[in-house]
Amino acid sequence: MPGHSPGRPRNPLGLADTLRHHGLPARAARHTAMMDALVDLPPMVIADLLGIHPRTAERWATLAGGNWSDPLAARRADP
Repeated sequence: MPGHSPGRPRNPLGLADTLRHHGLPARAARHTAMMDALVDLPPMVIADLLGIHPRTAERWATLAGGNWSDPLAARRADP
């Protein structure tokens, strides 16, 4: 059966249908999880992990309220 072993992952469409059936909005949850991750990790890391364009990750980080320019500038200043 799909989803019961690592060799047979669950179909994403079936999972989305199951979540929707129980009143859980998959897209909203995905967006919330991505914004939460962007508060903790730099946009470039998220872009690499999720396979999205770096500018998209930067826009999401701005929406999430994360500002990675200060920590990166401070890191460059350290010897």
